[in-house]
Amino acid sequence: MRVLIRADASSAIGSGHIARCLTLARALREQGATVAFACRGLPGQQLDRLAELGFQTFALPASYPGECAQSIEAPLPWQADIAALQAALQDQPRFDWVLVDHYGLDWQWQQAARQWAPRIAAIDDLANRRHAVDLLLDQNFSGTPQVYAGLIDAECRALLGPHFALLREEFRCPPIAIRERASRVLVNFGGFDAASQTYKAMLALSAFDDLEVDFVAGAGNPAWTQMQELAAGRGHWRLHAYVGDFSRLMAEADLFIGAGGGTSWERAALGLPTLCISVAGNQEANARLLAEAGMHVYLGPSEQVSAEQIRQAVAALVGDYPLRQSLAQCSRQLVDGQGASRVAAALFEMTRNPLRCAGDDPATGEFTRESKENPND
Repeated sequence: MRVLIRADASSAIGSGHIARCLTLARALREQGATVAFACRGLPGQQLDRLAELGFQTFALPASYPGECAQSIEAPLPWQADIAALQAALQDQPRFDWVLVDHYGLDWQWQQAARQWAPRIAAIDDLANRRHAVDLLLDQNFSGTPQVYAGLIDAECRALLGPHFALLREEFRCPPIAIRERASRVLVNFGGFDAASQTYKAMLALSAFDDLEVDFVAGAGNPAWTQMQELAAGRGHWRLHAYVGDFSRLMAEADLFIGAGGGTSWERAALGLPTLCISVAGNQEANARLLAEAGMHVYLGPSEQVSAEQIRQAVAALVGDYPLRQSLAQCSRQLVDGQGASRVAAALFEMTRNPLRCAGDDPATGEFTRESKENPND
């Protein structure tokens, strides 16, 4: 099976889309698939890393004519993106699947992408636009059939909820031990932390001389210089630009302070008690629902959370053993670490089943579905 993944990473978009697609790509490769990535050459892109990991890569332009912004939810000029893919994929064999993980692309792009594969899949967690796909994955607690009603075809297979959370193999493990009093904290707000929340957490944690703290921020963090200055002379603090064993740091921590993105499911699989701050609008609903389910403590959107509020929350949680134990138990009940294998299995299963679509040519097996103005018609 051949799969093409269309996703981007940048200092503005973050690295979450590539991270979860990479997890799925590894699961697919373990089961025998060949996986390639098509990504734009944006500042902070990860094409080189993907190539080093053995995946074929196709570089797309960093900007398109008429493009207004490059924020995480900004619509892309889909015709320009398709044209760029046509140039990049010349002479390439057809794929079995094109999988897109991009908030800026919708049903129009997906219909056009069928020129490269008979089946299209999408990863989403916004439920704010129509899709023309054969399979849709939303691994979030907020992903329900109700929110996607009218946004996907009735024939679309929907994989919804944390049962399908895309977690790396190292998170298929026993839960961490919950100690009577928390003594070690891990802080991370993604690969770029454009909102400088790591520095805010540093200001909050400067009041705790008895806590060992690891800050994983990335050297490209906008507050890197200030963080280095604040960490200097504090032997119980460790400031990391990059770590190759992030899962080990998570397993050794008693408390996590971070965003509401993909690490939510990693923390849940480990049963790691968390203070969550959403750093993007697309994280807010899921962060709130997870808090309501008793899986973490949600402090709110980053622009509304002060260093003093973080300090107070840490002070309350480090000594509250029953609450941290409850957070851990609720998390482990929801996430078991097998989601990537389940999604890969679904893609393989659907590939083995013959397509039954109007427009298929039974003599040649060629897929000739015509584009529709409205994919829900």
